Amino acid sequence: MRRADLFTPSTDRRFEGAFMAQAHAQSHGYKQYFLTWLWLLVMTLLALGIGYVTMPEGLKAFLLVSITLAKIGLIGAIFMHLKFERMNLVMLTFSPLVLAIILFFFTYGETGMADPTHVLMNR
Repeated sequence: MRRADLFTPSTDRRFEGAFMAQAHAQSHGYKQYFLTWLWLLVMTLLALGIGYVTMPEGLKAFLLVSITLAKIGLIGAIFMHLKFERMNLVMLTFSPLVLAIILFFFTYGETGMADPTHVLMNR
């Protein structure tokens, strides 16, 4: 019996173009990661700035949630490679928001803003 030659993609000329394309994609990947990091830094600094600015609390909360959703979308698209999987990216971004709204309504009665179930007394 004769031993079969071992097949490796690096020795087969058919895969040469694929390896070159992969190397080319990796050379541009660092630029994309750096730009993503820069955008995340800008959004984080913007969120910190919004925290220190005097504005109505509702507007402040809306802006902070919007920035957070943008950061979630950016991280999911770039670092989790969901850029071309639109539905997965939407689910990743908005499912925590839906969960937060559900939890808010479950606990709203305990906040004292609705019809309180108990009264806190100041001493």
